[in-house]
Amino acid sequence: MPPTIHLAGPVDVVVTAEDATLVRAKLDGVELDEFADQGAGVFAGTVPIFGSVDNGAHVLEVIAATDSLADLRPVSFEVAAPPAGDQAWAVQYPTGSTSRRVIVTAEGDAIEVGAVVVDGAPHPSIRKRAAKDGAEVWPEGTIILDNREGSVDAAALTPDGRIWVAMNVRQADSKWRPRILLLDAEGHETGVEMPTEPGATVRGIAADVAGGFFAVGFAGSGFGDMDVALWRMNGDHVAVFGAKLWDYVPAENENLKHSYNDLAFDVVLKDGTAWVVGASAGYHDKQNPETRGLLAPMDLETGVPLDPVIVQAASGGWRQGMYLGAAAHPDGVAAVGYGATLDGTTQRIELAIYDATGSRIWFQPEAVKNVAYATAVAVSAHGGVVVSGVVQDGDVLRGVLFGRKGLVFDYMFPANGSPSAATDLALDAWDQVVVVGEVTSAGVRHARAAFVRQ
Repeated sequence: MPPTIHLAGPVDVVVTAEDATLVRAKLDGVELDEFADQGAGVFAGTVPIFGSVDNGAHVLEVIAATDSLADLRPVSFEVAAPPAGDQAWAVQYPTGSTSRRVIVTAEGDAIEVGAVVVDGAPHPSIRKRAAKDGAEVWPEGTIILDNREGSVDAAALTPDGRIWVAMNVRQADSKWRPRILLLDAEGHETGVEMPTEPGATVRGIAADVAGGFFAVGFAGSGFGDMDVALWRMNGDHVAVFGAKLWDYVPAENENLKHSYNDLAFDVVLKDGTAWVVGASAGYHDKQNPETRGLLAPMDLETGVPLDPVIVQAASGGWRQGMYLGAAAHPDGVAAVGYGATLDGTTQRIELAIYDATGSRIWFQPEAVKNVAYATAVAVSAHGGVVVSGVVQDGDVLRGVLFGRKGLVFDYMFPANGSPSAATDLALDAWDQVVVVGEVTSAGVRHARAAFVRQ
């Protein structure tokens, strides 16, 4: 019988071939990376398995070659991974904590950021959980990043494994200010920090390939409205711009400057462009003020706005909404959030993919609820989307996770009669999901993280 693989991940393959100068392989006809020559006729490679999406029979064609000759040997195997949506592990953190964001290291461990209550007030925090069981990895456990009240609201991993964190803290004068700093791979400060001032709020951050960052949030414009705020530090850790404001203005009416309240909640980098994700409130319809989702491309290095700026389209009675998260997709950018009726009393999670021209090439609304919104999205190796969010379940709000666009699974935080929320998710290298958020038990909030199969 052919061998059976049960879990997602890289499957090691070792080939012994006399007189071969190279060994390569095809999985179901798709070329894999060339095998590494170990010497003495031994070659090593890996076969990628992405969980239940790969369930079934497969054929690995191994090709050993010299300059003039080649030998092909087919190897059959089966994948029987657990169903998508199965929970591998789940853990909670003690009283009063919350997890806002999560990123996953190259090894699959989860770095969880948010806040921990100390002396009755939340303080910015970070912890690392092991991929295999969710246990805390660092000797200190959870690390408090600032002795002031606040929370880490965004995080991003650099290519070399360091961690950008974006937090908001309350100063001694009670004024809030953003704080953006670089940590080493163990969660400790490196001394690299973005200069900031009070008055703005940071909500999203992304790391570039050089190790710099692009961050987004919002601040008062000084003209009676709120504007998107942008921060940029390059790979040499030079501050390029800080709290740079951008005001949405309809292309057809430049006279409406500072007529819209604009907020940014997330940012995704793709092909040298920073796609800013958020919402714009104002007269998108000539009859009524409405809040609509916003997806605005900016030049990564200058912060200069590019075309096209995308405003979430109204659809029948669904006239309001926001985009709260986004991710790069092979076809463009995937954005998620919610749509709502004009009076805001009915909501639905909405998922969309936009191409480079600003056209919405894929759209899927979820079930209608009194409260329903998506908080984050990730894209699988097969182009599927995985979404976290919150929906009303009976009388309480409940955290949810689900897969769409070729992925079919639904997962919910425990139903204990108390509110919960899924605030973020991340995929490991093999498309398995870590989802974070919070649950409430006996009136007390706890951070929650779970590893979910895909």
